[in-house]
Amino acid sequence: LDDDQRRVVEHESGPLLVLAGPGTGKTTTLVEAVVDRVERRGADPSQVLALTFSRKAAEQLRDRVTARLGRTTGPAMCSTIHSFAYGLIRRYAPRELYRAPLRLLSAPEQDVVVRELLQQHEESVRWPPELGDALETRGFAREVQLVLARAREMGMEGPDLVGLGELERLAAYVAAGLFLQSYLDNLDDQSATDYADLIRRAVIEAHVHRAELRRQFR
Repeated sequence: LDDDQRRVVEHESGPLLVLAGPGTGKTTTLVEAVVDRVERRGADPSQVLALTFSRKAAEQLRDRVTARLGRTTGPAMCSTIHSFAYGLIRRYAPRELYRAPLRLLSAPEQDVVVRELLQQHEESVRWPPELGDALETRGFAREVQLVLARAREMGMEGPDLVGLGELERLAAYVAAGLFLQSYLDNLDDQSATDYADLIRRAVIEAHVHRAELRRQFR
């Protein structure tokens, strides 16, 4: 390890943001940071949590940590952000909240739900007239999905998006907020969630059970 990597590995406590480009040894640094906590500081491997974005990256990270430690580790140590979030919901969400076991929508399934809800009938959300010709196109459905995902990343619910639209006099945002509420109600009816809603729900559970999770993952 070079000096900068060593500083990361030896960081004692509290948040630490590390900025590094491709090929600069991020994974190696993370592996050594995990090993340091287990071998030098005496942490139990089950108390270490390392999250990454893809299953392939999580598997590679787990394999490298296992090789360095010379022993097997539980699957919970290295997982994807979405897998960890899904585990939190399955662990903590009240059973009566969903009609059936919660399932994660695939991207094509999410696309189908959005396009079905955009079809116009009496109970449909009313979009501004200038968007009328675009409503049932695939491109518009993708734009709507992006707006809803970005809103939820910022912690906004349907009423928040409606309020923003009214404040800024943007009728499309008002419609998007109403559509978001309709979309989430539809997911609840299916006992389903999408990737953005998965994170939103997991954050709620993590806040409620923060003390327990901090004891589990040091």
